Amino acid sequence: MKDARGFLILWALIIFGAWIGLSVSKWQSGADEKGITTDTSAGEVVINFPEAPDEIPATLAIVFPEHAIPGEMVVHFTNRKDYQEYLRALIQAGLAPIGQIDELLVVRIGKDAMSGPSPGFYGGEGSFSYRVQRPLPPVAVAPEQYAQLRAFGESARSIVGGPVEGDGSGVLVGILDSGIETHPQFDDVYIVHIDLAGGGVAGPGAAHGTAVASIIAGSEGIAPAAELFVVRVLDDEGMGNSFHVAEGIVQAVDLGVDVLNMSLGVYQDTQLMREAIRYAEDHDVIMVAAAGNDGYTQMPYPAAYPQVLSVTAVDRVGRQALFPNQSSSIDFAAPGVGVLTAKENGGTMLFSGTSAAAPFVTGTLASILSSETECSHTEVVDLMRRTLDEAGAPGVDPVYGAGVVNWDRLRERETSTILDVALAEIYLPANALPGTTMPVEVIVQNRGTSWLTSSTLTVIVGKGEPVDFTIGTLGPGQTTTRKVYTQVPSIDSADSLNIAARVVSEEPLDDVRLDNNTKAVFFRPIQK
Repeated sequence: MKDARGFLILWALIIFGAWIGLSVSKWQSGADEKGITTDTSAGEVVINFPEAPDEIPATLAIVFPEHAIPGEMVVHFTNRKDYQEYLRALIQAGLAPIGQIDELLVVRIGKDAMSGPSPGFYGGEGSFSYRVQRPLPPVAVAPEQYAQLRAFGESARSIVGGPVEGDGSGVLVGILDSGIETHPQFDDVYIVHIDLAGGGVAGPGAAHGTAVASIIAGSEGIAPAAELFVVRVLDDEGMGNSFHVAEGIVQAVDLGVDVLNMSLGVYQDTQLMREAIRYAEDHDVIMVAAAGNDGYTQMPYPAAYPQVLSVTAVDRVGRQALFPNQSSSIDFAAPGVGVLTAKENGGTMLFSGTSAAAPFVTGTLASILSSETECSHTEVVDLMRRTLDEAGAPGVDPVYGAGVVNWDRLRERETSTILDVALAEIYLPANALPGTTMPVEVIVQNRGTSWLTSSTLTVIVGKGEPVDFTIGTLGPGQTTTRKVYTQVPSIDSADSLNIAARVVSEEPLDDVRLDNNTKAVFFRPIQK
């Protein structure tokens, strides 16, 4: 009998142990075994919650993606009724969300709420909030290359040559950044600010946002009288999360901003950010964002969204600043090397990066909006596009986008008699193979407001003879390209490829800017 009882006890322990092992195995296998499923088909991890009202999600089993904020989730709803019922269920369970965006029907929940009522019962779908940061300091560039960049060393107002259009009066500009500090440059600026990141709007880390704001408005800004709505979404280390960015976008839209500057980014696309951007677009807000300083061949979000104007950085002579990201989605190029801006304690500093370039576009838009009151926001953006200087490869390219902002052309656009033919670019592809014959494209642009009837382009390659081309009729803003073929020096050669070009109109005395009629460049294969 003892043997039989012992056998039964042993058998029971084996079964119990197997059950425990199976349970542990299921818990460790991930959220799918607890009624939570994941979907990554759209390039984003989406959480499908259990549909039973009281089924507790296996929060400990959820694997948070890289750069996601651990211990919290974002829940999306498709209708207001389900959204409100879920919030009521949380309250009845003695729980509360970390945050919510009523306009987007989105709830941010922490660990406690993640173990509460299942959002799936109310039609909720989950995603994650990701770390967002201001663009890092410009990526490391070889010292000899960086030394070739030319800093502006002046304030935004000096760089653009004084007033562009209006002074920004009547225009409200939103700035999502690290906050803003008090500074004499802002003494006459009306500023509303809120803090979503903690630490206070003028708390530690606000220097970045202060520099950005001083390019847009204030005594040294492009639109000095523009009003500012500053949302602190980045902490003292320049870090934030995509929920706060989305929340800041919505709050800025609801307050009535005309233009929204975002010198920040995250490389993870999210449903939440897309919905916030769409909300701003639906309310006719112009959005501007920095292209990033990582030297990547892609842009962060929100700059990568088609509704957002993305801005790269150039130096004083109009060259791309080497460190910005490159993408066919870039819209504008603007100053971003050694711009003199406001800093803490009432001082000034030299500010570099696409974070500096973006507010040049934002401030310019605010200036135009304050004077072109009959123009729609879309028309104002198109106006800026029509007055860009061609740079880089012909047409829109991943380095300069549609071109470099030219404030003189903006100011002169309604004066119909300006003649200005320019040698815009001498372009050799960056992937040109050493030791081969490659085409060099020489680009001429009409930067005036009157038609050009005829011009002569002269190109000299190395010690060769000049080659002349006749440039026919060009309308205002139009470009034309001529090609010359040349041998690219071999990789082990100490030689460089030198090219010079000049364009002269048939009426050179009428050309208002002779300094942009010539250009000389040299190319040297990179030694490996």
